Amino acid sequence: FTLFSIVAILSLPISAAQLYRYKNDAGGVVLNHTIPSKYVDAGYDILNEQGRVIEIIAPALSKEEIQARDRLLELEQQRAANKQKQDLIDSELKQLYSHPDDAVRTLDRRLQDIEGVTQVKLSRITNAKNQIRLEEQAAADRQRKGLDVTESMLLMIVKQKALIEREQLDIGELYVELSKLLAEFDIKIKRLEIITNQKATYYDALEKKAATFLSANKPKAITP
Repeated sequence: FTLFSIVAILSLPISAAQLYRYKNDAGGVVLNHTIPSKYVDAGYDILNEQGRVIEIIAPALSKEEIQARDRLLELEQQRAANKQKQDLIDSELKQLYSHPDDAVRTLDRRLQDIEGVTQVKLSRITNAKNQIRLEEQAAADRQRKGLDVTESMLLMIVKQKALIEREQLDIGELYVELSKLLAEFDIKIKRLEIITNQKATYYDALEKKAATFLSANKPKAITP
């Protein structure tokens, strides 16, 4: 096809009874049975034989408008995906907890478990340090008497220091575990307050209790 043929085809009327209303280069309104292709992108109206508008063809979007439209569409799709994801999370939360206090009680039990394990490990560390002091005192007594420190004494000290290191590492891991647990349940409890429209009654007190525990058991350098 030549360019003239393409223009001619585009200018053919769809129906002889239809009229096209558009603006020409001078801004004047034109009413005709055909519309030149160069005016199509600017938008036009289609009228029936009685002169009533039966369809309005909007102007073609500019490059900037297309980009803005696509960005808006992308944002809307992202919002829809986020809402779907949040709805699923909310549904699972409501299946697990009927009230925010149910989640608070679960967190409290987890905190008590971690506190209990930590106390056991702290007790082992205290016992190991006492054992080291006893062995070091016994070794010093032998040296004052001109005797060699026995291999069993040295091995006992090494063993107790290794125990202390392991327990301190375990306490550090418990600290991290509880920190993550608090962050996770903070999101859950606050979300439950929104979706159930009910307030957690003693969450503030539990937060203070957990903060006190974390402050007292913050990981320190290994000190046998």
